[in-house]
Amino acid sequence: MGEKVKVIESWMGACAGCEISVLDLHEALLPVLDKIEFVYIPVLMDTKHPPKATVGIVSGGVRNSDNLHELLEIRKNCDILIALGSCACFGGTPGMANLYDLNALLEEVYMTTKSTKNDINRLPYMDGLPTLMPDMRPASDYVKVDVMIPGCGPTPAMIGAAIMSLLGGAPYELSKKSVCDECSRVKSERNIKKILRPFEGTPDDKKCLFEQGYICSGAATRAGCGAACPAAGAACRGCFGKCENAPEQGAAMVSAVTSCYGLDDDPATDLDKMVADIYDPIGNFYKYTVPVSFLTKKAVEKVK
Repeated sequence: MGEKVKVIESWMGACAGCEISVLDLHEALLPVLDKIEFVYIPVLMDTKHPPKATVGIVSGGVRNSDNLHELLEIRKNCDILIALGSCACFGGTPGMANLYDLNALLEEVYMTTKSTKNDINRLPYMDGLPTLMPDMRPASDYVKVDVMIPGCGPTPAMIGAAIMSLLGGAPYELSKKSVCDECSRVKSERNIKKILRPFEGTPDDKKCLFEQGYICSGAATRAGCGAACPAAGAACRGCFGKCENAPEQGAAMVSAVTSCYGLDDDPATDLDKMVADIYDPIGNFYKYTVPVSFLTKKAVEKVK
């Protein structure tokens, strides 16, 4: 048996769901472990500093100075860097906090909520704690990312395929299709008469959820998950990010909704009613991609 490929893995601003996805490979993880050796993975072993390795994997986004330090260390010590999961790839759901000022967020959490007891009326502080960054950013905003495996969390099959492809010397490519292309639900009308919330009505288990009025982001979301959510009767939330050639995910969804709401066929469509019907547009159209959207785009220095 040849020498195993050394792998380093770490999480940043993350929930550990991506690491669970790796474990969800179950028996399929065995042939992978036969070829690789984790030499640094804080979730499993007490190793203080990442050594040199062929492959580096990071999950989570960059929200504080410790996250950034860890990302730079991983990038410096690996030849190939994989961004694992929606937070590492796009900023993820924590990225929606980018819409608010950092101080306002801290005051809301630690001082002004009804459930908070803060008699001294001060924000918590302790010397030595990591410094919070102004906003949440994906890994690629700071370093070169060689491979992205999106998802919240990524499917075990994608993780296994990516690792085996890299070990074989072949590039790993994401699907260029949309979730709608993978979805088996029947699509016909492309016409929304009323926008429904997830808890309203009883969805037809065969008809397209979007055509039934549920805001399903499958048309604007990259394929790769097997349309798992629509198959289970839940609308796609967009965790795989934008489709290959879309400028951004949210804009593509706004275009899809306005088109199917009748604006293309009838210029006299009541736009005010449409806007009022679309509840929580940020949460629906940008749930995972605010940090990489046009909404909060700004330049940061990237390490070559």
